[in-house]
Amino acid sequence: MRMVDISALQSAAGRYQPALTSFLCDLVRIPSVNGREPEQSLVIRIAEEARKLGLESGLSSLQPDRPNILVTYGAGTERFALIAHMDTVAEGDPAGWSSPPFAAELQDGRIIGRGAADNKAGIACGLYTLALLRDFNLIDPARQQVIFAGAVDEESGACSPLGVRHLLDSQALQARGAIYTYTSDIVCIGHRGLIRLELNARGVSVHAGVAEWHNRLRGANAVTALADVLLKLEALNIPAIAPPGFEHLGFTITPGTLFQGGSFPSIVPDSASAVVDIRLLPGQSSAEILERVRAQVRAVERERPRIVLEMKVTVDIPGAFIPQDHPLAVLAQEYTEAVTGRRWVTAGAGPANEGYMLIGAGIPTLCGFGPTGGNPHAPDEWVEIDSLPATLTMYTGIIHEYLNLLKENKHVPS
Repeated sequence: MRMVDISALQSAAGRYQPALTSFLCDLVRIPSVNGREPEQSLVIRIAEEARKLGLESGLSSLQPDRPNILVTYGAGTERFALIAHMDTVAEGDPAGWSSPPFAAELQDGRIIGRGAADNKAGIACGLYTLALLRDFNLIDPARQQVIFAGAVDEESGACSPLGVRHLLDSQALQARGAIYTYTSDIVCIGHRGLIRLELNARGVSVHAGVAEWHNRLRGANAVTALADVLLKLEALNIPAIAPPGFEHLGFTITPGTLFQGGSFPSIVPDSASAVVDIRLLPGQSSAEILERVRAQVRAVERERPRIVLEMKVTVDIPGAFIPQDHPLAVLAQEYTEAVTGRRWVTAGAGPANEGYMLIGAGIPTLCGFGPTGGNPHAPDEWVEIDSLPATLTMYTGIIHEYLNLLKENKHVPS
């Protein structure tokens, strides 16, 4: 492998660190909680930073107040994409934080704040990688192009039509390789799938003290019926073969992540609802899993004839991955070793993300590879400041080498 001059890249990335850190703090200080603050304000700040760096940007959207932003360097047809989502989850109770959730305070070499790790550090690193590639003249801008895509609405369930899905369907995003810029300590080659279900039970209400209920002549308890379903699902064993890199993961069903039922202490509950979270391995059929779940639902209905159960699928995302020996994964491992001194393992992620959309579109993708961070979706979310220039160095080298493979017409599988 013709690795670029790592020390020169590290020195240049280090010179960018103060501006990069300041930019990331600005991003954290602009709340973009999904369902509460549209991403438009964040897009304005990203476009401003792109202009400072001398990079071109444009918008692509289905909703005017929720635009996706595309920043590019080069104009060729051999393209590589760095992708980050701009929305975050809510901050939760501020009392659980050591500093205000959107203050972006610096503590012990870390930036603390909602979205710092998931996924605003990736936004900052993605944008500055384009500048570093340009500074070192590492791509042929007439033949090659590197794209940073800031996408909306990922936190709604990684299945939104507004963000990555729109960019792919409109062909605004086309690439031969991609990195989803999540914080990580692995070379993430893919992720499990996700099925999310809403189960609703309807029973018959009656006073809990009357003789008709005691003798089971009237009434039907929707809460215990639904609990019966959830316990059957908890005991459900569906074997699955883990692809290489997913050996530490498996099929997981978590019934009742949310539960609600009943209306008054002395009334037999006539309604109950619950959410079921199901994680499936790449290659598992969601249709087969859903049929197994329906069989449990039907069994409870047969056992409890006054109960009506309904099942609604709200999320159905497939698992996806690229092989561990894909050139993109191999290059990432080589650069992690060169930059951090440790060869990161290639593995799949447990949580689902939008990587399946990219891989499904024929774009080999690392579904999570970036700075060091932690506590996503939790108080005191953080990212390590010193990992930011290291990430720039790795991204820049990987993209340069990967696009060279395409340029030399070497076989790079989709």
